[in-house]
Amino acid sequence: MKYIFCFLFLVILSTGCKPKVLSGSDLENKLKETMAIHLDKVPHPGIEFKIKNVTYFPETDKKDYICQFEVDMQYKDRDTTGIMKAVISNDFKDVQRFQ
Repeated sequence: MKYIFCFLFLVILSTGCKPKVLSGSDLENKLKETMAIHLDKVPHPGIEFKIKNVTYFPETDKKDYICQFEVDMQYKDRDTTGIMKAVISNDFKDVQRFQ
């Protein structure tokens, strides 16, 4: 009987600890948040970034998201809208920007 309770406890624990799979607007928001955090880490004195839109494609082989962000950048009295491209890992910890 003790083994049955132990087995059930492990099954419940393993199913409860699975990471939630994001999709739709939750995934878009998480990608925007991840890119915003990355842009805040890299020093850009006096430049403010605001991410407006994201287009993404999941790459199942490497477990990454290929993303294209529409970004508003403001520097002193100037502002512009630009496109930034990046690859974000499936766990949202690694961001690699490219041109």
